[in-house]
Amino acid sequence: MTQENLKGGFGYATGAICPKTGSYKSSTKFMDTIVVVCKGDKFPAGTDGAKTTWTALSSSTDGSKTGFEAVKVSAGTLA
Repeated sequence: MTQENLKGGFGYATGAICPKTGSYKSSTKFMDTIVVVCKGDKFPAGTDGAKTTWTALSSSTDGSKTGFEAVKVSAGTLA
């Protein structure tokens, strides 16, 4: 199992073997990508095809919310 020490904790590099099935997040300056990776599978490259680092997302609920919510924004409005 390959882990990279990151400022905020630990993550898994592209090509590393996933230790536990779950949701993982990768971020670039343009977007966040969330994928489900199964135990034993390799972590994929980022959406741009480049190597990236994946961090595990924790499972939690906020009241009656049980999933992700999409948010629409106008192009160029995010800093």
